[in-house]
Amino acid sequence: MNTPFRFLGNGPADEQLPVQPNRQPEANTPFSPEGEPAEEPTSESGRLASDDEAERTPLGDTQEEASDFEPSPVRPEATVASMQQHINTNNGIAIGVQFQNIINGMRTIELREDWVTQQLAVYVPPKNEKEAAAKLRDDHVVVLLGKSGAGRQPAGLHLLQGLKEKLTLKRFHREPKDPFSLTDLTGQQNVGWILDLRAEGDTVSGGLGFSLQDTTALKAATSYLVVLASPEVWEPISDGGGDVAVTLEAPEAEDVLLAHLRAAKCRESEKWAAHSRIAQAITDKLPGEVKRWSDAIVAEQSRPMASTATTTTSEQITKEFNEQVERVIEAMADWRNQLRTWHIEHPDSDHRNFLLAAASMDRTPVDQIYRASESLATALGEEPKPRPGQQGPGIIELTYMIGAELTSDGTVVLPSEGYAEAVVEYFLMDRAHLVDRFTEWTATQAANLKGDLGTQLADRVAVWVIRHTQKSRSVRVLKSVAGRWSSIPILKGHARDLLSVAAVDSEIGRLVRDGTLAWARDGDVPKNLLVTLADVCQQVSQVYPKEALLRLGELAASDKPDVAAAVGKAFNAMWDRPEQRQRVRKVLRTWARSSTGSLRRSSSHAFLYLASRVEGNGTPSLLSAGDDYENDLPWIMQSWRTTLEHDPAPETAISAFKVWMEGAAAAPDTRDTVFGILAQAVHDAPEDNSAIRFLGLNRLATHWEPSEPRKPLTDRARFRDSLIDWVRASDPTNPGIDSSVPKP
Repeated sequence: MNTPFRFLGNGPADEQLPVQPNRQPEANTPFSPEGEPAEEPTSESGRLASDDEAERTPLGDTQEEASDFEPSPVRPEATVASMQQHINTNNGIAIGVQFQNIINGMRTIELREDWVTQQLAVYVPPKNEKEAAAKLRDDHVVVLLGKSGAGRQPAGLHLLQGLKEKLTLKRFHREPKDPFSLTDLTGQQNVGWILDLRAEGDTVSGGLGFSLQDTTALKAATSYLVVLASPEVWEPISDGGGDVAVTLEAPEAEDVLLAHLRAAKCRESEKWAAHSRIAQAITDKLPGEVKRWSDAIVAEQSRPMASTATTTTSEQITKEFNEQVERVIEAMADWRNQLRTWHIEHPDSDHRNFLLAAASMDRTPVDQIYRASESLATALGEEPKPRPGQQGPGIIELTYMIGAELTSDGTVVLPSEGYAEAVVEYFLMDRAHLVDRFTEWTATQAANLKGDLGTQLADRVAVWVIRHTQKSRSVRVLKSVAGRWSSIPILKGHARDLLSVAAVDSEIGRLVRDGTLAWARDGDVPKNLLVTLADVCQQVSQVYPKEALLRLGELAASDKPDVAAAVGKAFNAMWDRPEQRQRVRKVLRTWARSSTGSLRRSSSHAFLYLASRVEGNGTPSLLSAGDDYENDLPWIMQSWRTTLEHDPAPETAISAFKVWMEGAAAAPDTRDTVFGILAQAVHDAPEDNSAIRFLGLNRLATHWEPSEPRKPLTDRARFRDSLIDWVRASDPTNPGIDSSVPKP
């Protein structure tokens, strides 16, 4: 409970500290698999492929790009400001900034010394650290196992640092199901590698354990590897790995708590740690869980307390301290018991709506909260009832009834840090049938509040939604909020960043990415949300390019112009990243040959967007020699073949065809290439659909230059007809056709 985003990140956030190195590393991992799979992904006939099907087999030789990898230059002056806050206080941290921090944490990156030092500032070693250290020292490899919060990342950093080898520490992340081999790590000397498999759904294809058998090459490079994983991830990939895994034994919880409290300069750290209620609560807790207790204690201690007497007795001091302890315990339980009691005692809607409005709009002037509580009642569909005494309870009364205080500057202060989030979470869990109305209300408030108040509210809502999704394991509320925000211009960016953060979250990333795939395939999803999904794919492609491509391929089937524009923007953004371009084209080549229809369609849709790109001289980019044209050629012809069978042709096909015809008309060499590809696309196929494709070609050619029989032929019309003649002359079933156009 240390930050509003405490569960977000490349691994469980309770194993992390809030500062990340802020440089712009390349988005690829050093060992991105780029070759072709050993076998095609398959699915039941007519059923769309899932990510598991699309990524079941590794995409190629893992060494293909390893030798070209270079770490990004280190810029010591560039650091991300700390995101740490008191327990659950959420004053509107920009969720877009948080997303970038998470992405930086998932990329392959050289870890800076000051960042490592900070990670280890409060490190308390696991009880069996010596065992893990011996394995790493002797074998150059160790697998650290544990549940979320076990402290695997700091333990790995400490082990590598303890080798005294002057190692360069590098962390790398892999897309789920990517292959891995130790030979991938041997291109560089004196490196301490960390392979992070902690996030939900993370794994590698094949037997990781078997690949760890022979560490000769790693030893020759004086390099070491630490793998961070859960027992559930390790078990199915451990065959052949021998005795390289160590399940971390948590240190004493009291030692961990004291380390965190002292580092935070908490007053009376020993008194807090020794209190029987605290000691009992943290018994057998993992380091990450104990860290949350530390944050709760620090937040409670920093809460302003009103002085009730000029002199304080020891009894009063003890009483106040015990009250603080109880508030910490309540906070760690999300105030659930207290809120349940309060709701039982306050069935009146005026009280409940004011509490929910005050929690939602924390730190907002009370007059705005009062008006918002009235609009909330309307949004929730409550029938107005006769209200006694000057139209019902007033601000002072309502503030008192919810157990809050009204400051001199007109701000409502709730009972404790974290209380606002707990109130909203209670409502989301307790009033599931009203969630959609509530999220619509919050979106309206965020859009209408002036200045930074609206942005802060949206950022707070984003935190609540992420946390609710983690607890409920359902994306319903997430979809509701993102869908509503997507329809409001000033909240579109928040919708994109909310879904992006959720899609890479260590606890719910897999769940959310599966959800977005289903939404992309659902014809009833509103247009605005589909546009947002395309933007999300563009962002998430930085760490999950294959999954982003699959979703973009599904979105590309939409006939909505705004969706098509967003998809094209996303494809182009991926293509414009040099480190991703090669990966994109090889994934699309593979999908074009797949036996799974949805993958072939995704490849075809992606092709049309990329086929619309042009070089400075007007030549289609896919025909550029520098873009690996020779290897792309089978995919290009297959994609045109699929395109020509569409009736009617999609707008993306018409746009791509126009680009190619303009390029062919501008340069004779390009003309021969374009005409030859289109001719083969029509005629060279195992199935006998050439007549359909020839008709499709004619339709596209007419889109480029319409036929006007009663007017003289223009140069463009003659060029169009020359294409038709070329393709007709290339028909292998009619070798005797008389044509002045040479066959390719």
